[in-house]
Amino acid sequence: MKWVRYGVNIIATLVLGLLLSRWIDGLPYEFPVLPASIAFVMRALGMDTIRNADDIETVGLLVIIAASMLVAAVLVWLANIALRRWRAAA
Repeated sequence: MKWVRYGVNIIATLVLGLLLSRWIDGLPYEFPVLPASIAFVMRALGMDTIRNADDIETVGLLVIIAASMLVAAVLVWLANIALRRWRAAA
């Protein structure tokens, strides 16, 4: 039973993360946080944003996917805690 729960959690995290990343990807690029976060990640990875201007879209998409997966994982974790407390109270 534990493996089924782990599998459902992984699938829920992947589906929610990918849906969230697709929604964020559809936002206009002028969304103020997006270019700044892409430039920050590129500098953190040691990439020059001017020389590697072609990589900005790829790195941006990877940042969006990673952040979306992280948010989805936290949401699934919180849902598991809420479900566990609801079961204990019942």
